[in-house]
Amino acid sequence: MKTILSVNTLRYTSLASLLFLLVSIVPDAGAVVVKDLYDVEFPVPDQSSQVRTAVFSKGLEEVLIRVSGSRSILQNIDPGNASSYVQQFSYVEDTEDEKTAGASPSMSVWYTLKIQFNAGRIINLLRENGQPVWGEHRSESVVWLAVRDGSNRYVLKQGDTSLLKDSVELSTSRRGLPVVWPDYDSKDQKRLPFADVWAAFGEPVKVASKRYTKGPAIVGRLSWTGSDWKGGWSVFVENSVYSWSLSGSDYNTVIAEGIDLSADKIGQHYAVLERTNITEPDLLVEINNVDSVQAYRNIQIFLEELTAVRQTLVASVDEGRVVFRIDLRGDIDDFIRLVSTDKRLEPIVDSIQPGGDANQQTLLRYNYRN
Repeated sequence: MKTILSVNTLRYTSLASLLFLLVSIVPDAGAVVVKDLYDVEFPVPDQSSQVRTAVFSKGLEEVLIRVSGSRSILQNIDPGNASSYVQQFSYVEDTEDEKTAGASPSMSVWYTLKIQFNAGRIINLLRENGQPVWGEHRSESVVWLAVRDGSNRYVLKQGDTSLLKDSVELSTSRRGLPVVWPDYDSKDQKRLPFADVWAAFGEPVKVASKRYTKGPAIVGRLSWTGSDWKGGWSVFVENSVYSWSLSGSDYNTVIAEGIDLSADKIGQHYAVLERTNITEPDLLVEINNVDSVQAYRNIQIFLEELTAVRQTLVASVDEGRVVFRIDLRGDIDDFIRLVSTDKRLEPIVDSIQPGGDANQQTLLRYNYRN
């Protein structure tokens, strides 16, 4: 099937042609950095300016949703001319054989339009309009997907090859949501049997998920009734749980909507809204067990790149200990939430020392695990 585009309409004939997006997930000693948040790729029939303009608009919508963490962003801002946010674009020629019933084979040339949007301009657009920003540092979500297909009952795992799994990964990539699949070995099955996944029992899900991530858990339940797919979705993020029931004749649609709903809720927790009150004192963050220049540099880069942080300065350096003075964009809870998803920084119990008045600083203390 071919993707049909016009100036006013982008119509897609399958989920696979809805969006081709590669999100590079780079593990950095426990942190997950999602690259290419501002990049999209679309199949196009030609290199005309009309088609390109339409795709720029569609691509900008995808990036705004991904970076804000919410599909409602399109109701809250008017970005104007999408072309003004494009940093660069290029075409890759795709040639494929077209064979249709009753027709002789012919060669049809299509293209992949690759677009890179300007990260700085998009972040400024969101912040200037009072909208949150979800940065590149994102916690992995573990996906527990239980399937009933006739007499078959199973939980999809890391080593499986499955169209259902491919559909989940396409949808999570579109949202810039890094995920990990469970091994679902004997250890997982003991902690979280199929029945518990299907029922989305909170405590077993949380316990089993700790093996894979400090972040959210997405639980999906899919069953084929013979005429349609029924799906239940739950997302566990921090101390909250959200659930939905969905159904449809196409499993791609049921999965895409379930992942979108989950990503919207996860984004609500991790996207940072810039505070307008900047009179509060800076935050002090003490990091212990810093035993090398490389460790120091890793920590500094991590802190500087958090969307909750406006500026990071070194307050003091002792043997194995560094104290940073941090000017926050968001509030302290935003900072704690983002740091909590990184495996390298373990909070020291009862170390939070909030300021007693407007002139006192809050001190957070962590141990660094290399």
